[in-house]
Amino acid sequence: MSADNSPSPGKTFRGWRLIGYIMCVIVVLAVVSAVVDWIVIGPLEGRMF
Repeated sequence: MSADNSPSPGKTFRGWRLIGYIMCVIVVLAVVSAVVDWIVIGPLEGRMF
């Protein structure tokens, strides 16, 4: 009987690629949101500052 808890050389955590894709999607959505906000509302000069 072999323990399944020990990481074998052939099986590594492959969720990092999925986490990377999710982070890229979040960054792209943030950039698109900022661009649309800047186009619709205007530059930051007249806002709270």
